[in-house]
Amino acid sequence: MMSTIAAALALVLALLWLPASAGADTVRIYTHNDEKEMEAFVADLKAATGLDVQVLRMSSNELRARVVAEKGNIGADLQWGMPNSHALLAKQEGLLEPYRSKEWDAIPARFKDPEGHWHGWSYWFNAIAVNTDILQKKGLPKPRTWADLLDPRWKGEIVMPNPGTSGTAYLVVATLIQLMGEDRAWDYLSRLDKNVAEYTKSGSAPAEQAGRGQYALAVTWDQAVISRKAKGYPLDLIIPEEGVGFDLDSVAIFKGTKNLAAAKKVVDYVGSERAMRVVAKHRSKVTRPGVEALVAFDPKLFPYDAARAGQDQDRVMLAWKTKFQK
Repeated sequence: MMSTIAAALALVLALLWLPASAGADTVRIYTHNDEKEMEAFVADLKAATGLDVQVLRMSSNELRARVVAEKGNIGADLQWGMPNSHALLAKQEGLLEPYRSKEWDAIPARFKDPEGHWHGWSYWFNAIAVNTDILQKKGLPKPRTWADLLDPRWKGEIVMPNPGTSGTAYLVVATLIQLMGEDRAWDYLSRLDKNVAEYTKSGSAPAEQAGRGQYALAVTWDQAVISRKAKGYPLDLIIPEEGVGFDLDSVAIFKGTKNLAAAKKVVDYVGSERAMRVVAKHRSKVTRPGVEALVAFDPKLFPYDAARAGQDQDRVMLAWKTKFQK
């Protein structure tokens, strides 16, 4: 549930949405970023650029539907906080204005569109968490691969989020489908289901439950494990040898923007070391090399096809519910 402060900020952000008053020094931004972090991001953006910033925050799926419906007259200059799958689809649909910013030259190619239609500024990834106390007590080995989770010794010891409700879990399923092929992935998930004791609604809940000793192993995401380990929970974070999928958050300028110059200033800012250091206080990883965020190590990332995952999401989630909903 949104906190009172977050709700108040959401209201403020909505009230600031006055596109009719936008001038040359005003930039209008759509975002799915959390209210608290967006408050910090916008404050520094204003200080760095002198721009007047108007923000409208909605969920990523709500913004996706809005942008598609507004094609030809999109009500913002750009979106800062867009799942990469949505950015890839928006490029295909002709909704984005290309801009190759010099501030992004130092950022690896896999985190940005080669033509400049979108730029990825932060990401998070799937991870496995194990309760080291339980492993020692029960003599369970630390898994090294995704296949290791199928060992019968893990029966009743695994908790993972529900791919029907959790983006964290859908990232796992989509990664496995791309890694194994769809038929083998569904077979794997059927076998894994025999070992799963509980499917949770949220992606962070499994880390909490494993940390508290309810289960030995959790399928979850990086920051959920790192933050609880820092609090003293007996957790180890494991990246399977095959790699993990990752979700890249993007910034992209909309085609037809009324203020292209201001939108370019935002993209320049987001790629700068200054902005990345602000983001690093709130996010698991940032894409600029040399800037350390909340997760200090670099995981083995599977070459995840976000566009394919986005196109397949409704179909795959429905199939998972049909097969495994408990």
